[in-house]
Parts: sequence; structure tokens; C-alpha cells
Amino acid sequence: MYIRIDPHSGEPLYKQLKERIQYLVVSGMLKPGDQIDSVRGLAEKTNVNPTTVAKVFTQLQMEGYLVMHPGKGAFVTSCPPEYTSKEKSKRVCALLRPALIEARFLGLNDKDISDLLLTELKKISGGTDE
Repeated sequence: MYIRIDPHSGEPLYKQLKERIQYLVVSGMLKPGDQIDSVRGLAEKTNVNPTTVAKVFTQLQMEGYLVMHPGKGAFVTSCPPEYTSKEKSKRVCALLRPALIEARFLGLNDKDISDLLLTELKKISGGTDE
């Protein structure tokens, strides 16, 4: 499992690591049941503090991306949590709203925002990375 972390990007390492693992799961590069690197192993590969990696694993477990098996490691969940349509919409809107506010602040119009959204959806659906 290759995860690229850029310590000079200005983006917190925690956020980079979490988003990269999420991307690998939703793009299908990591499949249900796949084991991911141990906290120590991923910390060494990415040069991220093991405490930070453990925090990311815990968050991803709480969000339903990973399941932890003590003594065995972390695995991509084979059954994501069930949410009602309303709960799904609420979760997604909570994530989209800050991005949309930022887009408007930067002067993007509806078409610009729509084009960006479609481009990102294609990347995720096609399993391509940036």
C-alpha cells in the first residue's frame, strides 16, 4: 500500500493520511477484507508519528472504513455502517458546505464548482489519483 504524504504541503499530516486511506477504500484500490499496514509499519513508511497513525486508524474505525482485530491488525471493513438516506445526506452536506463556502470565497461560480465536483467524482470512480 503506497501512501504519499507531503510534510511541506501545509495540510496537516493527520488529514493527508486519513484522506489517502479513505480514497484507497472508496476507489477500490483497497478492497473489503484487505489488511492495511500496522501502525508502526505505516508510520515508518510515511514518516508520520505512530501516535498520529493510531489516531487516524481509530477515526477511520469509528467512521466505518476499518475494523481492528487486536493482535491481527487493521482491515478494510466488509460491511460499512448502515445509514438512512437522511443521515447520508446530512453527513455529506456537513463535509460539502465548508468546501462550497471556500469555493464561493475564491470566486468560483456554479459551473466551475460543478465541473470540479464532476472531475473529482471521475477520479474516484475510475480509481485514478490526481
